[in-house]
Order: sequence, then C-alpha cells, then structure tokens
Amino acid sequence: MNKEIILCYDILSKVYFEKAYASIELNKVLNASVNKALVTKVVYGVLEQDIYLDFCVHSCVKKEPKPQILLLLKMATYMSKNISGIPLYALTNECVELAKKYADKYVAGFVNATIKNLSKTEFKLPNKSVDYAKYLSVKYSYPKWYVDYLLSVHDKGFVESLLAFKPTTDTHIRVIKQPNCDINTSTDEFVKNLEKFGIRYQKSALYFTMYVDYNKLLEYTELKDYYVVQGLPSIITALSVGAEHNDKVLDCTSAPGGKACLIAGLDNTIRVTACDLHIHRVALIKKYASSLKLNNVIPLVADATKFDEKWQDTFDRVLCDVPCSGMGVVTKKPDILLNRSMSDVNELVGLQYQILCNNSKYVKHGGTLVYSTCSIIDKENEGIIQKFLKSHSDFKLVSIDTHKINVSNNGNMYTFYPHLTQTEGFFIAKLERL
Repeated sequence: MNKEIILCYDILSKVYFEKAYASIELNKVLNASVNKALVTKVVYGVLEQDIYLDFCVHSCVKKEPKPQILLLLKMATYMSKNISGIPLYALTNECVELAKKYADKYVAGFVNATIKNLSKTEFKLPNKSVDYAKYLSVKYSYPKWYVDYLLSVHDKGFVESLLAFKPTTDTHIRVIKQPNCDINTSTDEFVKNLEKFGIRYQKSALYFTMYVDYNKLLEYTELKDYYVVQGLPSIITALSVGAEHNDKVLDCTSAPGGKACLIAGLDNTIRVTACDLHIHRVALIKKYASSLKLNNVIPLVADATKFDEKWQDTFDRVLCDVPCSGMGVVTKKPDILLNRSMSDVNELVGLQYQILCNNSKYVKHGGTLVYSTCSIIDKENEGIIQKFLKSHSDFKLVSIDTHKINVSNNGNMYTFYPHLTQTEGFFIAKLERL
C-alpha cells in the first residue's frame, strides 16, 4: 500500500475520532522516508475542506456510511481533485484496501464505485438565493452556526470576504535581540543571513518581524537562536501591555509563554509572573523562557479564576489572554472547526468574564489591564468588555498602537478581521485603572 495514503488516513483518523491536534500528529510521524509536503497538504486540505467534502460525499451516497468510511471517502475526494501525482486507479485501490482494514471486506465494492463517482462528478453548490448561509457554509467549509452568526452581525459582502480569505503560507516570526546589540542591529544581521542563505522573507508591520519560508529556515540550524515563531497580533498584544523599567507584570493564562517572554525580553528589570492552571503547561512556559535565557519570567501554577489576596493591587500591568473559541485562527488550525459549536462559545463567555473580573483586582491604581482573545466573535470580545465596564467604574478603555494595520476600532476595542488585516483573527482591549 502507498505509505503516504496510509499515513494521511491514520493522522486524520486521530484528529477526527480522537480529537488529536493535526500539527502535533504530523510532527510525530513525518520523517525523511515519506513525502512530507504531500502528507501535510492532504491532511490540512481535508480538514480545511471538511464541510465541502462532506457535502460532496452525501450527494453521491444513498445511505450514511460508517464514520471511518465517510472519512476515507472525503480523503479520496480531496486527493482525486487536488493531487495530480497519484493516478485514480492507484488511489482507489489503496482506499479499498484501507476500507477492508478499518471496516470490512463487504464495503470494498461500495468504496470502489463511490470514489469513481466522486472523482468524475462536478458538484453544484446549494442555491444561494434559497439559503445563503448554507451556500457560504459549503463553498468555504465553515460550519453553518458560524456563518449564521457572522451574517447576524455583518453584511453579506463582509462575511463572504472574510470566509474567502486565505492567509499566506509563510510563517510569521520575530527576531530576538542578541547580546550587546539593540533589536534593530539584531534584525539587520538576521536579514543578512536570510539573504545569504537564499531564504525567502517579507517584512511585516514591525521592524523586527517578518514572514519567512519556514521549511527553508529550519534547514539552517545555526539561525535557530535568532528568532521565535509568533503571530503579529500576539506580538502587538504583548507590546500593548506597555511594560516599562521595574514593572511587575502578571500574565494570568500564559502558556506556552510567547507573550510573557516577549514582555520580559524588553527590559531585564521587568518581572513577569506567568501562570497556568496545569503543571505540564507551566513547564512549557519555563522551557520557553529558558530557551531565550530569560531570568525575569516566573512560571507559576495558578488558577486565573480564583482570587489570591496577596496579589491584590500589586501589579503594574496584567494581561488576560483568555481561553477562547479560537475562531480567529482556524485558517491555520482548521481542526478547531471539527468540534466547535455556539454552545462552546456560550460556555467560554462565562469563564472569560470570570477571569477578567478576578484579575482586574490585581492591577494597581494607575496600572493597565489588557484583555485579548484569538477570536472574532463579539460575545467573547466587545461583549465581555462592555459588561465588565458596567460593573467596574474604576476602569476605562485606552488606545493601543496598531502599527498602521487595518484593524477595526470600536471605541478602543480592536478586532483583527483576517481579510482586512492579513493576519490571524484577534481581539485586544486595553484598560487603565483609575
């Protein structure tokens, strides 16, 4: 059997049926003996087109297939229409053998016939004039609950542009300040190395940030200590905290520690208490800080929803980068869409508000509190801030520097809509305690 097809199906099975993360599963199994590019393309392609592929399969079958067979048919449909290097007969044969292995031999004929039918059929999308939400859902492979939500708060043109947006395949990084150099000099030297090794890059919104050909960059291990992978909105969030010389900063839900380490790296007199609820995630913060040789990050196990009296009114800056639906980053993590629902969002809203209220008590008078999510759902964002301000008259919204990015600003509440900002979806609000 073709080892790439087997590997793709095994990874996708873990993601669909065991709720594993695609990126982690890919990292576990990709090695020099397989076609990495092909496996990655198929795994992410199936996840990105899940709803469309589901629509295609159900257009060609009379009876609901078993979950394992349904996934196999989705994968075969994607590969038959997007992968030119594998002949249809070979793909069909491999899928039939997989069907025998994971289901039973009696489905072989059904799988054979259905794949041939799927490969030659030109599928017609749902009628947009009859059900516009369903049309968008199938065309762009977003769950209908999410499309319905977007249409309830934005006009049709905005929603379709947002759903149609495809981010760059390059990876966003920030340069790390090197010893005895300022950040600008460190960046200049790093760029010289990129050009020396022929690594494609494109400058981003900040001088020390850029998009790079990450696979090519990884080939040059001598550069690994000169950068970290971090999204632009995440960087802007950390900078928005506004930490200065001798400040005490709390990052209450910090893991894996990217924002905490950026803040700590600004000035070695800044002390960042970086917390998470789980020991293994605090270990990630510790590892991150250690890799950057930062001694001013204090990793700590702590529950962001529980009040700690000793911290009351003690921090100059507090960051609440709260757990969220992740609907702003689904173009990079399409597996999020498999299990997310509006009921999840409604549950998260309560947790988000609780974390914000609790950690606001730790901010000194005159200090700042930053709230952020990687979501573009208003319930998780502006709705939380508006509710908070109604019951916390000692806080006011203040502006942040968006570095000329086309961010939506609603009264100093900033939403990064991907199709407007060309970044991940994000939300930032900065409040000052009076």
